[in-house]
Amino acid sequence: MSELRHCRALNCYYRLFLMISLVIPTYNEATVIQETLRRAATALRAHGEEFELIVVDDSSADGTAALAETMAADLPIRVLVRPRRLGLATAVLDGWSIARGDVLGVMDADLQHPPEVLTPLAEAIYNGGADLAVGSRYVPGGGTSDWTWWRRLISRTATHMAATVLPLRLASVGDPMSGIFFVRASVVRNAKLNPTGYKILLEVIAKARYRRVQEVPYIFQERRQGGSKLGPTQYLEYLVHLGRLAFATGQFAAWMRYGVVALLGALVDIGLIFALMRYRHLPAFATVPSAIALALLCNSLGSAALTFSVPAGDWFARALRYGRICLAGAILNGVVTLTLLAEGMGSVVSAGAGVAAGGVVNLLFNIPAIWRAWTP
Repeated sequence: MSELRHCRALNCYYRLFLMISLVIPTYNEATVIQETLRRAATALRAHGEEFELIVVDDSSADGTAALAETMAADLPIRVLVRPRRLGLATAVLDGWSIARGDVLGVMDADLQHPPEVLTPLAEAIYNGGADLAVGSRYVPGGGTSDWTWWRRLISRTATHMAATVLPLRLASVGDPMSGIFFVRASVVRNAKLNPTGYKILLEVIAKARYRRVQEVPYIFQERRQGGSKLGPTQYLEYLVHLGRLAFATGQFAAWMRYGVVALLGALVDIGLIFALMRYRHLPAFATVPSAIALALLCNSLGSAALTFSVPAGDWFARALRYGRICLAGAILNGVVTLTLLAEGMGSVVSAGAGVAAGGVVNLLFNIPAIWRAWTP
């Protein structure tokens, strides 16, 4: 079995061929690896492009690598064995570093990603003009097979969390957690990919330079053998990865600007309610909606100027979209504020509680949509 030199810098390509290089990371997948390779080869042949299958194995004790190498006489398979379990994301980078194709891909070996989806993914790249083609569970036609409600909730929460923490790059991608995708080698060749954990697509979407993304629906399948390799360590790595990407992509700085604008809007809301009710003695039912509306206007102006640098000609249409997105939070803000005022609470406390309630709704549910409203 050949031992191949590790090389994680993606600028180590010396020659690129018109072919697909599909990396399949493995760790103790002996029961399914041969079926996975056969079905992947059939799907890629159906597209018609040349291809190679690169198995990156972390020294599986069950002989996964040996089983894959026995098929190399009949299929274009190369096997890279690493000395120990080093993680899925780095396995992908090691596989890509020795790839020869102009299109790079990744797919898990456990058949939870049906290999047949490789055909439309390749079609999206070579004939559809996409730079990045993502197998997606969360576009029409996609889904999961027999997941429990709890597992669906965890998956949806993790996906929404990624789009919330990194809305500049992820808000427009329905399934940034996908484990099956193709990307043009030219898109990632000079990207400084440094993933933590197992979600390599997050790193690619956040750092690579691409123009067009296409999502291809597929149905995520249950494992037929063995159990999930995800646990508390992987979930912690995921959170660390999101935090690192926020700093590496400039998202953290954008969040700071967004926070300043939100704080100014909150001060406008609370200050107006306090001033108008205390010094002008205006009734709450007139003061509260007016203050909230003016605060939203200030937020939209601040977001356009400070956070997103929106051209003046685009501001009105984007501000309308922003207002529609924030409407539920604004209504909750008003209800909470008016309720507390009716209970005899002070205007500052009541308005502050309303601002907090509306802000929580926007933070938990609306951030990706807010970013989409302001960005091209």
